[in-house]
Order: sequence, then C-alpha cells, then structure tokens
Amino acid sequence: MLIFSCFYLQGQEQEAVEENTHYREDQIYFGASFMLLNSNQQEFKPQGLSRHFQWGLVRDIPLSKSGRFATGVGLGMAFERYTTNLIPLGQGKYTLSRSDSVIADPLFFSVQSLELPLSIRWRSSTPYDYAFWRIYGGVSFQWHYRLIAKQNGDFVDLNDELEVFGTTAHLSFGYNTWNFYVAYRLTPFLNTKTEVPNALPIQLTPIKIGLIFYLL
Repeated sequence: MLIFSCFYLQGQEQEAVEENTHYREDQIYFGASFMLLNSNQQEFKPQGLSRHFQWGLVRDIPLSKSGRFATGVGLGMAFERYTTNLIPLGQGKYTLSRSDSVIADPLFFSVQSLELPLSIRWRSSTPYDYAFWRIYGGVSFQWHYRLIAKQNGDFVDLNDELEVFGTTAHLSFGYNTWNFYVAYRLTPFLNTKTEVPNALPIQLTPIKIGLIFYLL
C-alpha cells in the first residue's frame, strides 16, 4: 500500500508541474537611453545630450504551452529631452544656428508621454527559473500630453508644432534584469509645416540606445 501511495503522490506532482508550464511573466519595467537625432537638414546639430526615460507595467499573454513565446501589452510613461540648434521664427517655421554665425542658445524640448507598448516576446525561462535570456520586439504608441520648450531661458510656445501622437519600433535583449534597448521613431516628431526657409520641411528622427530593466 505504501508503494502505491508513493507512485500516486509522484504522479500528482508531475501533473501539477505540467499544469504550471503555462505561466506568465508580468513585469515592471524602467529604462534610460540617450538619443541620436537624425535630420534631413545638413546644418542640424544636436547641442548636448538628448535623453529618454521610461517606466511602466507589462501584462504577459503566453502563446505556447512552454510559456517561452508570448505577447506583451503594457501601459507606461516616458520623458524625453531634445536639445537642438533650431531657432523658431514663429508660425511653424525654423532656421538653424550655423558654425559661421553667432550661435544662439540651444532650443530644447521636454516631452512627457503616455505609452502603450505591444511586443512579441521570447525567453528561455521556466516556471521555476527567474534568470533567463530574452528577446522582446514590437511597437509603442505614444500620446504626448505635455511639451515644454525653452530658449535663452524663456519658454517658447511650440505646442502646435509637435505631433501629439507617435509610433516607435523597439527591441530589447539581454539576460535577467539587465537588457539592451534600441528604439526608432516611425512617425514624424515635428509636423510637416515646420520648415527652414528655402529648404525642405524639417524631419527630426530620434534613435534611442540604452538599457531597460525588467522586474517580476
């Protein structure tokens, strides 16, 4: 009887393990990046360091029984600061400080956003292993709800010249808590009426490179 009881308990434990293989990796995330600013204007030059901070929550939705493939739906906030050599002329027009002229104080934007990140996720985890390799990739949708712009110590009203909504492609990969993060903005940062006189409308595309941390 004792032998049969041992086999029965062992079978129950094995079934419990199999039932728990369909697990979730709900996470808190926060990250910091510096931004490379690309523009279609040859005279455009970043002034100082442009940076990006983000934090939020992700709900994990497994796609495989092993739990290694999943999707993630998140909600978070982000803060971005852009420092440029743009000089606003009013009515959505800009010029640029050039090396052969008097350099004006940098124009910087501070942008606060709500984010909805969506991702496809692969990880080497198990229900009992919380340190694992991961590759997450997807897109984030942003609502820029606050913009602060300053130049020469004075506030500049540029709210009508920033696109309110944006989309960014992102990729993160790494081991355990520490992960590299890369993101590329897919939609314009400034709306199409912002322009340099006698030139094409300004296009400003940030590329974010940094670290993102995931906590269970």
